Amino acid sequence: MKLSESRQQSKNIIITACVFLIGLLCWGVMLQDLYTKRILSLREHCRLDAVVFADELQQDFSEGESIVKALALTIGNSQNQSAEGLGHVMEIVASRTDIPLDSILLAPNGVVAAVYPDLRSSALGYDIFAEPKRKLAMQYSLQAHAFAVIGPIETTGGGMVMAIVNPVFLHTAGDKESLWGFANVLVKVPDIFAKTVANLDQSGLAYRLEKTGVSHDGYVTILESDVPPTDPVSYTFSYGGCQWHMQVAPKDGWQVMGPLSMAVTLGFLTLIMLTVLTYVLLYMHDRQKRLRRLAMTDQLTGLLNRHGLESVIQERLNQDKMDQAIFVQLDIDDFKLINDIFGHRIGDEALRHLAVIMRVFFPREAVLARNGGDEFIIVLPTRDMAAAERMVRDFVSLKKEFNYQQTVYQYTISMGYAIFAADQADGKSPLDVLRDADTALYTVKLRGKNGCCRYAQGMAATRRVQMGFSLRDVVFNLPASILIYDAESEEILFANQELISLFECDDLDDFLAYTKRRFRGIVHPDDYEQVDTSIWQQVYACNLNKREKANDAVNYRIVTKHGRVRWVIDRGRLVQSDFYGRIFYVILVPDERMDVASDKADDEGSRQYAVSCLDDIARLWYNAKYKDTQRSGYAPCVSFSLSPHDAVAQSSSRRVYARRMLYDQFSIIHRA
Repeated sequence: MKLSESRQQSKNIIITACVFLIGLLCWGVMLQDLYTKRILSLREHCRLDAVVFADELQQDFSEGESIVKALALTIGNSQNQSAEGLGHVMEIVASRTDIPLDSILLAPNGVVAAVYPDLRSSALGYDIFAEPKRKLAMQYSLQAHAFAVIGPIETTGGGMVMAIVNPVFLHTAGDKESLWGFANVLVKVPDIFAKTVANLDQSGLAYRLEKTGVSHDGYVTILESDVPPTDPVSYTFSYGGCQWHMQVAPKDGWQVMGPLSMAVTLGFLTLIMLTVLTYVLLYMHDRQKRLRRLAMTDQLTGLLNRHGLESVIQERLNQDKMDQAIFVQLDIDDFKLINDIFGHRIGDEALRHLAVIMRVFFPREAVLARNGGDEFIIVLPTRDMAAAERMVRDFVSLKKEFNYQQTVYQYTISMGYAIFAADQADGKSPLDVLRDADTALYTVKLRGKNGCCRYAQGMAATRRVQMGFSLRDVVFNLPASILIYDAESEEILFANQELISLFECDDLDDFLAYTKRRFRGIVHPDDYEQVDTSIWQQVYACNLNKREKANDAVNYRIVTKHGRVRWVIDRGRLVQSDFYGRIFYVILVPDERMDVASDKADDEGSRQYAVSCLDDIARLWYNAKYKDTQRSGYAPCVSFSLSPHDAVAQSSSRRVYARRMLYDQFSIIHRA
């Protein structure tokens, strides 16, 4: 994975994590708010329940209150009626009430004088002012002219009661009141609370009921559920001269997550979906950008491709960011040869290296693109055209080499460029200017490569016809046998089909196998030493004469795969190659005249004809070497271990000379 892609993926993960954390925070805040509102709602509901149950308690006590007030009214109206005479009244009142009544007491001047029912007669004569707490309640009742609630009080029978006490006043002349005593109603505890407790249990509430005395001297618990309320809601009210404190809370505590579990689950699932959706959207966005980048970028070099180049140029033109620029077309010289010799991996490395040095050499505003193959395009926006042209020319002269697997490779480039101006009169579009730069590039190619040329009016693209013929066309259609071999190792590097056919081989592999991949396998074994010596003597002579080209020309025999012996004329040239070192380029032409002479010499009846032919050849060579040389001043680059001239001088027979030429080391060079 590329570093940029890894960084982008890390960025997406961080953004997604941030979205998740922010969503989690928002979800937590919302959940907390929902929880708080739910708690407040539940507490408000419990508070309302407390108010309702407090009202129910007051209603339960209100019947006892009604009894004591009725007795007080009855006694007040009877004036002199004694307490003992009110027994039937107490019985009637008690029979009409539904409260859990323990007893009814009438206490004139604070001393119990009448009791209902008779079972509680033990209370007769009891002074209700004897106890301090009761005395305070009585005093409050007298001062307030209102009833008071006392208790809870433990009875002699071991039960618990609460007393509702109301003062009784007699009306005298002049509407004056005089205290008669107190009417007391004792209700059973906790029976008085039974209805309220049932409703609380049905509501699933834990509860606690507390009250103070009339002096508000502290709360006393008078009723509590089996499970004490936790963090209860309180409601305080006044009744019967006392403060009552009603506390309620859910039996299971303030558990609100149960009802909120669905909301919690849905919220968390929504958060997960939002997080996943965020990552998917980021991934799709990056994928779209990556696909767009892939569509506009060359994958090998990382530069723009042709589509990306055109898009960027159009974008800059629309934004008025390219008033004038230099459009450059360039390619690597002999790039196909680099691929063929070193392999496509080295060719790819050369392309990548060129892209890297282009990025480093040219400013950031330059638009760099690979047009395809080994062709590149540079669009260099500039205001200083002269400086930009110098930059382009300096880039051509820059040494270009790269190291791959501890081997240094070098290459050169050719560049053609043209000037673009948005306001130019000729109205050329950027694509037209690119075509002009391309024409200038091929002008450089025709001039020998490794150079730079600016487009000028009159450069015709038709000149590219001169480069239209491929090497394959030339090699395979030229009516000559072509051989290329290494000068040092004599390894055969190339042989065309004409040469393969000359040796009567089936294909290149068959030819290489037959010749053992060496030039020695080309030459007849009897001729090789003389031929090799002759070739190098000619090359040496050319070097001594400081000739530009080291040429040689040799005649020798070859043996085909089927055993035929044939004569050929070998015209070669020694060349220093950047890729192979010193190599020989050779054209082999069958010497049919020598073949005929050789064939006829094999026939005993035709030997004289061969001798005649050889005499003619010797005479021609003699004239070429001595007479033509004296006339033209040309010294042929040819050398023999035994000079033909010396052979003629030593022998009076041209036949001996010709035979020695034929079977020993005949060599000849022609010049038009």
